[in-house]
Amino acid sequence: MSTNDTTLKYAVIDGYREQLRGRYLLENIRRFGDFRAISERKVELLRDYFLECIYPESKQRMKLDAAFDHMGVVIRSPRRLTPLMMMAVKTVWRLGIMFPSAVKAGAHSLEAYLETRRLESKMLEYAEAQALTPRDVAKREVVIKMIAHVPEQEVVRFRTEVLKLFTSLSNVKLLAATVEIMENSRALMESRPDLYDEEELAGFTLGHEILRRGAALFQQLKASEFPLILSGIEAVEIDWYDRVLKEAATLE
Repeated sequence: MSTNDTTLKYAVIDGYREQLRGRYLLENIRRFGDFRAISERKVELLRDYFLECIYPESKQRMKLDAAFDHMGVVIRSPRRLTPLMMMAVKTVWRLGIMFPSAVKAGAHSLEAYLETRRLESKMLEYAEAQALTPRDVAKREVVIKMIAHVPEQEVVRFRTEVLKLFTSLSNVKLLAATVEIMENSRALMESRPDLYDEEELAGFTLGHEILRRGAALFQQLKASEFPLILSGIEAVEIDWYDRVLKEAATLE
C-alpha cells in the first residue's frame, strides 16, 4: 500500500472512530433508558476500553492489525502452535464444559475484528471512488456520506459482531481463563526464541493486554448490568445509524 493510500486509510479509520466516540458520550447515551442504570464512571470505562483496545486510533490500529496477522502465522504453523496447545491443556481441562464457549469467544473476537476491516474497506472504496483526500475525510459531513454509502447489511453485521463480542466479554470466568492462557502463551514464547520471533511475541503481548484490560473492566460490573449494557449498545447503534442516514439525505 502506497503512502497516499495508507494516509487515506488512516483518515477513514480516525473519521469512523470519532463517530464512535461521539455516540458514546454521556450526553448522548443518557437518552437511552438502559444506560441510565449504569454509573457514569462505568460507562466511561466501557467507552474508553472500546476506543483504546477494540477500535484504537489509526496508528495503534496498524499495530493491532500487525498483531492479528502475526498471531495468524503462529496458528497456521503446526510447529509453532503445538507447544502453545500443550501448554494450554491444563487451563482447558479446568474449563471443562465451558471449553466450547471459550472457542466461541475467540471466534467472536476474530469476527468483530474482521467486520471492522470490512466496514473500513467499504468506506475506503467510496473515498477512493470520489477521489477524496485525507483533508476531505477529516470533515464530519464527508464521513457521514461515506457511512451512508456503506450497504446497510454491512453496518448491521458490524453491530451484530460487536454485540457478540461484548456478550463473550461479559462471561468473566471464561475471560479470566482466556487471559491466563494468553499469559502462559506469552511466557512460553519468551522462553523459546528459537520458535517465535519478536514480532510474533509482540502480537501475543498486545492480545494479552487487550484481554487483561477487558477482564479487569468486566470484573467491576454486576451481573445484572450486563443485559442493560448489551441492550443499551444496540439501541445507541441503531439510533446513530438512523440519524446518519437522515443527515446524509440533507447533504445530497
